[in-house]
Amino acid sequence: MFRHSISILLLTLVTPTLLYSQTKAASAQPAQPDTIYSSLRTQYENALQFLADQRDTANVNAVPAVVPDAYLFQILLSPTLYSSPVRQMMGQTTTSGDTQELRLEASNRALARLYTENPALVEQTEDMLREQGKLREDITEKIHTEDQLSTKVGAATLKPETDEKAEVKTRRPNFWKFPGGVGVNFNQWAYSDNWPGGEDRYSGLFTFNVNAKYNNEKKFYWDNNLDFRLGFQTSKTDKNRTFRPTDNKIEYNTQAGLKAYKTLSYTVKVRLYTKVVPNYSPNTDKVYEDILSPLDVTIGPGMDYSFKYGKKRPFSGNINVQPLAYFIRYVQRRSLVTRYGIHEGHHSSHSFGPSITLNYEWPIVNQVRWKGKVYWFSNLHKTYIDWSNTFSFNFYKYFNANLYIHTPYDDQVRSDKGMRLEENLGIGMSYNF
Repeated sequence: MFRHSISILLLTLVTPTLLYSQTKAASAQPAQPDTIYSSLRTQYENALQFLADQRDTANVNAVPAVVPDAYLFQILLSPTLYSSPVRQMMGQTTTSGDTQELRLEASNRALARLYTENPALVEQTEDMLREQGKLREDITEKIHTEDQLSTKVGAATLKPETDEKAEVKTRRPNFWKFPGGVGVNFNQWAYSDNWPGGEDRYSGLFTFNVNAKYNNEKKFYWDNNLDFRLGFQTSKTDKNRTFRPTDNKIEYNTQAGLKAYKTLSYTVKVRLYTKVVPNYSPNTDKVYEDILSPLDVTIGPGMDYSFKYGKKRPFSGNINVQPLAYFIRYVQRRSLVTRYGIHEGHHSSHSFGPSITLNYEWPIVNQVRWKGKVYWFSNLHKTYIDWSNTFSFNFYKYFNANLYIHTPYDDQVRSDKGMRLEENLGIGMSYNF
């Protein structure tokens, strides 16, 4: 009755055969009936319990822990006299150590023991099964492989089959990048009549920043930066003109570097700084600054160190130190020569000294970013400092508010009274590319 359980594990298939063999062995050998009955009953109940467990935990997608082996089919059928156990007993077969052959050898030994110890249990022979059509000859047939892989590989060709019209083009990687941004801000100030010193005014600011960066990802890099700022505001107290410039500068920095060690580089840096439009003293036609008046140029070799602190919102930047820089100041307007520390009758002055440039950036939160720059030069007699900070508050993709704080100091300018503070807060639009 257990012959229909062939689809489950090997253990459930072997158990019924053992019960059948033990039943016939018990009838052939004298033994106590109670002992035989108890033993068979226990094995039968264990087999049924195992089948019940397999039924309750059945899973069609599960991989069985034990896979039935085809070489064990001889011990799953009724006791039969096969030729392979007899040949093995007579020493006519040898094994090569293969796992499947070892299993077949163990099955033959079990059948050989059955033939010698309980021959009365053997009811049929292998020829009888073959006549009934219960044995498949293709299972026992040996597989002969005539083709060899080496011959197949040798006959193959490695020449690719392509269209004769196909052309192969080699493109060099582009090491240039051009990030930048443009923005427009607007401001309005209004004062009540009872507020002394107040003046209603409007102002606008246009900013443009573009970079040209070359980096071959090896050792050499070349960074170029152009920063343009021009702003105007209305003025009722100035009778000579309606608009007065507020932010008024154009600055160009170029730096070529050669990597020395990871974040440290040998560099040659050039900085140019001047004004964009002329600026007049209130209610007069006297110009106190203009384009190329002055024009400051700093050239010198140095070392550049890049830094980055933090992971989620890092504070990053670089500092460039020039131990000996060449500083040139050129003033085109003759009337402004002495104002900017140049001797009468000359248009330029030359000096040497150390120079330091610091650039930094910090995304404080997702909508707030702080970006700044510090430039310092000294010829050990005169000192020039230019410090600017920009706080950007992003409301939407293109709309933001910017707080710009500029702190210049130049003790070569005769009319300067120490460090100045220029501040501008505006709301507008910006686009980064």
